[in-house]
Amino acid sequence: MASDNYLLVAAIDFGTTYSGYAFSTKHDFRTDPTQMSLVQWVAGSAGMVSQKASTCVLFKPDRTFHSFGYEAEDKYLNLTLDKDHEDWYLFRRFKMNLYNTKLDREVQLTDYSGEKKMPLIDVISATIAYLKSKLMKQCREQGTGVNDSEVRWVLTVPTIWTDPAKQLMREAAEKAGLDKRQLILCLEPEAASVFCKHIPVGKRVFGDRVEFQAGSKYMVIDAGGGTIDITVHKVQKDGHLREILVASGGDWGGTKVDEAFESYLEDIIGKQAFGQFKSDHLYDLLDLMRRFEVKKRLNKVKHSDKVTVSIPSSLLSTYNKLNPGQNIKENIAKNERFSSHVEFFGDKLRLSGTKTASLFDESIEQIVYHVSKLLRDPKVRGISAILMVGGYSECPLLLDAIRHIAGGVQLIVPNEAGLAVLKGAVVIGHSPSTISERICKFTYGVETHLPFKKRKHKNEYRVIDESGKKLCSFAFDRFVKKGNAVKFHEHAQARRYVPVTASQTSIVFSIYASNNEKPVYVTDANCQKIGEIKVDMPDTTRGLKRVVCVSMCFGGSEIDIKAVDEDTGQVVRASCDFLG
Repeated sequence: MASDNYLLVAAIDFGTTYSGYAFSTKHDFRTDPTQMSLVQWVAGSAGMVSQKASTCVLFKPDRTFHSFGYEAEDKYLNLTLDKDHEDWYLFRRFKMNLYNTKLDREVQLTDYSGEKKMPLIDVISATIAYLKSKLMKQCREQGTGVNDSEVRWVLTVPTIWTDPAKQLMREAAEKAGLDKRQLILCLEPEAASVFCKHIPVGKRVFGDRVEFQAGSKYMVIDAGGGTIDITVHKVQKDGHLREILVASGGDWGGTKVDEAFESYLEDIIGKQAFGQFKSDHLYDLLDLMRRFEVKKRLNKVKHSDKVTVSIPSSLLSTYNKLNPGQNIKENIAKNERFSSHVEFFGDKLRLSGTKTASLFDESIEQIVYHVSKLLRDPKVRGISAILMVGGYSECPLLLDAIRHIAGGVQLIVPNEAGLAVLKGAVVIGHSPSTISERICKFTYGVETHLPFKKRKHKNEYRVIDESGKKLCSFAFDRFVKKGNAVKFHEHAQARRYVPVTASQTSIVFSIYASNNEKPVYVTDANCQKIGEIKVDMPDTTRGLKRVVCVSMCFGGSEIDIKAVDEDTGQVVRASCDFLG
């Protein structure tokens, strides 16, 4: 748990598409929890001003940090124009690599060109270090004189992330100079939920009733660029929130729309031509996707809206080079797949409203299917509202789809829905115990030796220890069961363990997670090793009579482990390595 000795809370919302930071002092929070400072980011070539920047980071040829956000994109665009970009490293929208990648500390991240790599942890660390430096500079400029030791840091992470992903984020933050004793990881939909409790009804886009009363239940859909995170909360009598359903979601965010747009362009000009365009004209591809992003965000696409996007001349010239004597406009007019949906006007591409809306289909269908299934769950029935946050929640097509399946359930979207997570992270930094109870996603336990039971255990797993006792190896010793409610900072019942041999100077426990409520062996198909803990026991004089009590806390955003040597009474915070 982060130290309570702080004067200021600083939160970094590290998003797939956009990132930003916010902060407030203890005094600010007590006066008005929603009052906090943010920064204005300016995208020169895209003509956008926002309180978040593009999640894009640029490294020099020697792999040292150069710039972040729109500045990084603009610098890289200029480098490509001068053909000086080949040795530089540009990384965009790389957060999703923490979701769908088997992680360790050495995992590599491929840059925008697809030809060069850097360690993922270094890219994230450099990003956090830059945001920290910029935030602290803004604090000084505003006269908020605080030292590093007086800042509590909060980093946002998706609920659906694995424990290794959270650990890699934490280690990257520590590498960036954030003291682990001052650092909290905050689950994104929880942050949004907490923040929206403080928003006056009049500042919501939809929703005209107060639904955050004791006993009320509501669903939170955090729809971002990469992931969709969904959780269900119930308001307690003391105002704290209790999770009543395992958080869930998937990689169905707004970037799926960008992928669909690229795929459609490939259909129009052909796979070979589009591949050649991507390979030879990185500048134009990046600029094209930035322009499409602006249309997505500012036009608030609806079924009836046509979307016009400026197309780089290099895209058409690449097509003409590979298709001599052919006219793309004539080919489109002859093709029934495109003729009623695509028009070219000089350097402009216009898509029909129907075609534009179809780019959202895959993403929205997956979200709707999942939310519909959750709404049928008995634990969810009776919710008073669906709270939608995240930048993608401002999309009218997604809102209409959720409204259609919500029935009589009220839909609530706060103004600036894309900032709800960031601002909520600041609130949680001031009041970490606001989420008082969560539901375990998995059954957690450790690999150990248990007394052998003939009718229960496999004979091939039977072993005999130094004292002659029959034990079962590879046994799953359960700490908490999947679906159980776990309270904030409440440790599960402690387990007592002894060494297997008298000469052991440490005990190493392998931690496992299982989808089964009652796994017997760690070798079961539904069990996965997620980390290790090591407890040192250098004094071997008591041999097999030494005892270590281990307890685990599952109510926070990360697993907290405590070990007590019963001989000495020494309490050890055991390290848990999910990346080993």
